[in-house]
Amino acid sequence: MKDFPQVFIMGRQNVGKSTLFNAILKKNASITEDSPGITRDVIKYLVSRPEVNSTFYLCDTPGLDLKNEESLSKDIWDISLSQLKEADIILHVIDVGDLRPYDHELIRLLKKDEVLSQIPVVTLINKVDSEKEDLDLEPFFRLGLNEILPVSGLNKRNLNVLFQKLNLYLPKSDQSPEPAFCKIAILGKPNSGKSSLLNSFLGYARALVSDIPGTTRDSVSEFFLFEGKKIEIVDTAGIRKKTKSEEGVEFYSYRRTLKALEEADLVLLLIDATKGFGEFDKKIFGEIQAMGKPMILVVNKWDLISEKETNTWRDFQRKLEARLPAIQDRPMLSISATDRQRTHKLLSMAISLTEKSRKKITTRALNDWLGKWKGKLKVQKASHRPPKVFYATQVSSNPFRFLFFVNDPKLFPDNILSFYRKNIVEQFDLNGLTVEIELKGRKEGEEAVP
Repeated sequence: MKDFPQVFIMGRQNVGKSTLFNAILKKNASITEDSPGITRDVIKYLVSRPEVNSTFYLCDTPGLDLKNEESLSKDIWDISLSQLKEADIILHVIDVGDLRPYDHELIRLLKKDEVLSQIPVVTLINKVDSEKEDLDLEPFFRLGLNEILPVSGLNKRNLNVLFQKLNLYLPKSDQSPEPAFCKIAILGKPNSGKSSLLNSFLGYARALVSDIPGTTRDSVSEFFLFEGKKIEIVDTAGIRKKTKSEEGVEFYSYRRTLKALEEADLVLLLIDATKGFGEFDKKIFGEIQAMGKPMILVVNKWDLISEKETNTWRDFQRKLEARLPAIQDRPMLSISATDRQRTHKLLSMAISLTEKSRKKITTRALNDWLGKWKGKLKVQKASHRPPKVFYATQVSSNPFRFLFFVNDPKLFPDNILSFYRKNIVEQFDLNGLTVEIELKGRKEGEEAVP
């Protein structure tokens, strides 16, 4: 879905592409490390800056100096190149102090490729930190490049000139991005099929798929239309550890996954059908549950389960529910991301659950419902005073929180709260959503709502 121009940053490894990407965005959106090959997927963000005529997508690509035919390297190259050909402008980054033969290879590619040769290219000579170094660019002018601009991504030098360059090529527009109907995050352990599911939704190879654990390191986001609704889908790095004490790539990948979870309207928790529901799946489930996010438990690779019978799926569900009873309150679906089995149904479920999560229940409807239970709730009286709910109101959705004004919060043990929670879910069709009840003792002289 291409609703705005796309500006691609490309070049070989360790020339400072991700640093420049973050500098333009004014935030650390892409992981930057001295080690080569950190970025493996194309990372894309929508940018609106007052210095630029138009809103545009800024895209950070992996280093393209891949020197072997190993599957992972070839896939990175193929996916990056196919997306690069969708660019409206290419920013080719070269390290001022480290011009290598592969820089020449990329220059030739940009000039000779039938598609790429039609796209405007601005060559950014990176790590030029002073005006004095601007005078040492003669070797780059000999390369026959049309547009050369010395910059420093680290020091944000000459970014204002870069924005002026962009204004030469980007169409002037004051169009604002249409907000997405919902933002869906895909979470799970490594190799559960998250990137395959993203690609299945989009209908093309957007994210890198590999059997190598930890292939996805950044969160990969994309927009698409489904049943007339604009959906943002985010593929996250596989969660391995809950600790935040790690350093390096693992730490930053984990932080970005948590950020994607926090910003999501709904979460798809993927588990591998061939491996079942393990201890770490339970921990990921706990992270999602703690944030109160709407969630669908997605059992992927169901096509690999052989000898299926009538009750195979139901037996599988029962085993999951036995390991973690809280799963019973969440919708569950078996799919095959690679074969696109039931992925359409999964999206329909996600939209329905998102719509349900945004319900606003009026105080009147809530208290009419409460009135039906008046005097019918049988409880063991722990004191001379029975528990009483005077009135209730919804204070938030996603997660749903209800404030109950009561005579004394101490008179409401967990079993009574569970009773009310269960019946709210049934009455107002909130199945599959987190429902919380907060108690507040009635102030002296406060009248009860009839």
